[in-house]
Amino acid sequence: MADFRNIMQVLKECGTSRVVKHMEPERYLQSVGAAKELYQNKDEESLKRQKLVFHTPRPVTTENNGVPHFSFGVPEERPHYKFMAHSKKALEDLQLKSDSSLINICQGSDVYIDESREIFPYSLAYAGFQFGEFAGQLGDGRVLNLFDIKDKESKLQTVQLKGSGLTPYSRFADGKAVVRSSIREFLICESLHAIGIPSSRALQISSLPKTRARRSVFEPCAVITRFAPSWIRIGNFDLFRWKQDDEGLLKLADFSINHVFEGLKDYRDTVALNSFSANYFEGTSDTVNNKELRSSKVDDGLTNYDKLFRHIVTLNAECVAYWQAYGFCNGVLNTDNTSILGLSIDFGPFGFMDKFQPQYTPNHDDYNLRYSFANQPTVIWWNLIKLAEALVIPLGVGPSLIDKLPTTNRGEWKDPEIEKISKRATAIINLTGLEYEFRFTTKYADLMAKRLGYDLNIPATLTDDNLKSVAEKVTAFTTDIIEPILRILTVSGVDYNSFFLALQNYDGNFLDEGGINGVDDGLYRVFFNEEQTKKINDYYIGQEQDDSGETRKLIEEAEVLSNWSKDYKQLISDYPERVKIAKQFNPLFIPRNYILESVANHYTDEQRNELNDPDAKLDNGPLQKLILMATNPYDKSAWDSSFLPELEKKWTNVTEDEDLLMTQCSCSS
Repeated sequence: MADFRNIMQVLKECGTSRVVKHMEPERYLQSVGAAKELYQNKDEESLKRQKLVFHTPRPVTTENNGVPHFSFGVPEERPHYKFMAHSKKALEDLQLKSDSSLINICQGSDVYIDESREIFPYSLAYAGFQFGEFAGQLGDGRVLNLFDIKDKESKLQTVQLKGSGLTPYSRFADGKAVVRSSIREFLICESLHAIGIPSSRALQISSLPKTRARRSVFEPCAVITRFAPSWIRIGNFDLFRWKQDDEGLLKLADFSINHVFEGLKDYRDTVALNSFSANYFEGTSDTVNNKELRSSKVDDGLTNYDKLFRHIVTLNAECVAYWQAYGFCNGVLNTDNTSILGLSIDFGPFGFMDKFQPQYTPNHDDYNLRYSFANQPTVIWWNLIKLAEALVIPLGVGPSLIDKLPTTNRGEWKDPEIEKISKRATAIINLTGLEYEFRFTTKYADLMAKRLGYDLNIPATLTDDNLKSVAEKVTAFTTDIIEPILRILTVSGVDYNSFFLALQNYDGNFLDEGGINGVDDGLYRVFFNEEQTKKINDYYIGQEQDDSGETRKLIEEAEVLSNWSKDYKQLISDYPERVKIAKQFNPLFIPRNYILESVANHYTDEQRNELNDPDAKLDNGPLQKLILMATNPYDKSAWDSSFLPELEKKWTNVTEDEDLLMTQCSCSS
């Protein structure tokens, strides 16, 4: 721990607040100095104004009646705070000591302010399309961004509190987060990151004794500390589009280019956008299939706004590819929940898919299955189109008109310019949609191949010259290997993520002339359960069946498995090499919904009195055990087998209780 630092030391060395420095605040408080003065004054009049400015929901405007990017705020004071846990991995990545100063700041009992560094807590303003319908002003309704600090890679991370109280953006809510959902989010952030899925992170969770929130019943509350390189989401752009505030929109776009993406330093500029007009994966999904897209061309070079959009599209395409490969369902993919960094954020009714059922949604309020597993790639593209619609003028001006952009209001463009802007923006959107299809499909196939112990050897850098060969390789692997597997799993219903581990650990010969339909008997037990395997075997040895409908389906899939085994056997290297590849991509543990629920119930049911008693000691054992397992999914030795071994055994054996599998949650948290 010698290299770990006290949070106060870190803040003095590298603390900053990029949003406060570069973006436009709400009209009530125009500077850190003004916010600090209001907060530190404790006379009766100041306290009334604090409640109005910091904790009263309202429509927000700037001093000039424009749209602000943020509002200053402070956490609501709670009667009591009780620390529950840190993420050790998060502490390591931020190089922070777990001490009282960190705990107090990360639960909102202490507020850090530094006028010289322009640090004061704030909430972001944004809007959003929720379940396809525009919802107006939203914003951080129970979140305060505290400051930016550098992690161990010297990358700035924005640290924020969730559940810290009312803000101007709380609307009709109470600014609180309940314990059950806070535990779920704390764990899933760290789990996804540890698996390799792009995600925001969680640093700390604290309960709030004597603080309760009304949901279906009164529930105990908590506050969690999250961090990410930025919390800007598509909804931030939706707000300025709605208000037709072009100046504020441009300032947001410039902030994203210069400060979120650091001058687009990681933008991939090795493939011409026009190269995707070939639509290499036409027909592979419903994302952007449209033959008219082939005529789209951009012939005047790309501006930084074009590159910004293209970069955001690529990051989100690859993030959703991870979700699909690992069977993760976000549950609520509104535009205000879609990060421009391509991160999994704002977790509500999420869940890993226990069985491969493409129509599964973990959100029991999602009656139309808009955010089902199968729809996630399409919905993310829909959200990205909304971003493009917000950025239509910056995307349309091109190099020839870009100099006029900062000084020209939308009503001042001339008709020929409007026509040019519209045509160019349409081409950018269409071509980037085809790139989205390419990036998603390629990343998904690459991840699935590695989970299966095979390296597709996708070039680290895509170029105009290798797009076709990559597409051909991906298409062949998808058709011959991935699709047959998913077809079989849909029928057999074996556990999705456990299947990859079972195949990874299978060391049989795959093909066996003496086996069932020429396939090694052991391989059947990877794809089917024991009862199904017996039915298939009985059919092939001529034993009479009493459920011809089910058996017929199983026999069809047995034929698929026979053909798949031949194709797979031709591709794979020897067993050690296959395992070496697969072990890096197949987690030994994922926090399933019923496991998360059991840990939440350990507090809300078994320790309800202790949660509400500020002096009572909590039993955090199950939470600590789950943190260990979730943050070390590939390394069983890090789970500390001597610590609650009965839970480790229980959680690593997938339940057979159908009532606990494929569960759903409410949006209410």
